[in-house]
This record gives sequence, structure tokens and C-alpha cells, in this order.
Amino acid sequence: MIKKILLTFVIGYLSFSLYPAEAWRITPELQKELNQKQAEARANPNDPQARFELAMTYAYTNHLIDGMISIKKIHEMDPGFKKKALGIYINKVNENPNDWRLRFRLAFVYTFNEKKTDAIREFYTVLKLDPYNVWAYGYLALLYGEIGEVDKAIELTKQGLKIDSNVAALHLLLSEGYYKKGDSWGGWMERMEALRLKALGY
Repeated sequence: MIKKILLTFVIGYLSFSLYPAEAWRITPELQKELNQKQAEARANPNDPQARFELAMTYAYTNHLIDGMISIKKIHEMDPGFKKKALGIYINKVNENPNDWRLRFRLAFVYTFNEKKTDAIREFYTVLKLDPYNVWAYGYLALLYGEIGEVDKAIELTKQGLKIDSNVAALHLLLSEGYYKKGDSWGGWMERMEALRLKALGY
């Protein structure tokens, strides 16, 4: 399930959209966090939690292929980590309920454990804490798609695109939503939008 979600975003990452002047860019704050998580994973190569922390930072910094690789390594290191992580990140969120990054991580842990309703709740909380988080919109859309609520998935994807119209993964999600609704033209247009971003180098 989690691999399917990340794979969808990876496909979008490989096929980036239209308005190059405003394409998504990592902030200095997020770059600093990414550097830190990479250093921690290098210093603790056999620690699944360090690898998970890095994978989550990858997930909201547009390093989606690297995120998939990290997720795979976690399972190889410790197949039982997903259950252990529930307790770890529930405690972390209880200690710091207003930290959107911890909520993001907990949402993924719930997804790992097939607790989709709980994951959806946490991603909505991420958006309350960080209303412009386009990645939270994307993962919410994926989860709603997984439970068959395609109209809701399309609505959320469009909301994310209002924040940043140049996140290719969101265009790919919207394309898939349109195809599921039988709108082949809309699906094709959104897929072409994603491909155009790749051609522009984003």
C-alpha cells in the first residue's frame, strides 16, 4: 500500500508541469532538515527509524525516488518496524501535537499499518498546522482514491494545485482521477501537463 502511494508520486516526479517561473522549490529550512536527516541516516546505517525519518523528509521535499529507496531499506532492516513505529510516533505527537512534521510521519505510519481513516485524520491535521502543504493534499487524495472516493480525491488534488500548479505528481493524480471517472480527455490533458514539466526540467 505505502509503496503504491510513493510509486504514484515517483511517476509524477519523473514527469514534471506548466508554469516554470513558479515551480515548486525546497525552502532553506527544509533543505537544512534534509541535510540533517541524511547525515543521521549515514551515521546510523542500520537504524530503521533514522531511515524512516529520512524517508519522510524526502516525502515532503520532492525527493520521491530517494524516499521509495529508503522505505524499501526500512522493511529490509526490520520488517516489524511499522508496528513499533505506531507507539513511537503516537507518543511523539502526544508530546508535540502542533508539529506538522510529526503528524505527517504518524499519518504514514498509520498507512503502513492499513489504518487509512487514522492516516486521513492526521493529514488533515497537517493541513490545519501547515495550510500550504501541497504534499499533504496529494497523500490525502491518494488515500481517498484507495478507499474509492474518487470525487473527493479529485477535489483535494485541485486544492493542492491551487497552492502550486507546478507539482507534477498532483497533475498525475488528477489525471488518474479523471480516467477513473471516465473523463479520458481530462486525464490526457493532465498527463500532458505533467510531461511538459519534465521537458522544462522540473
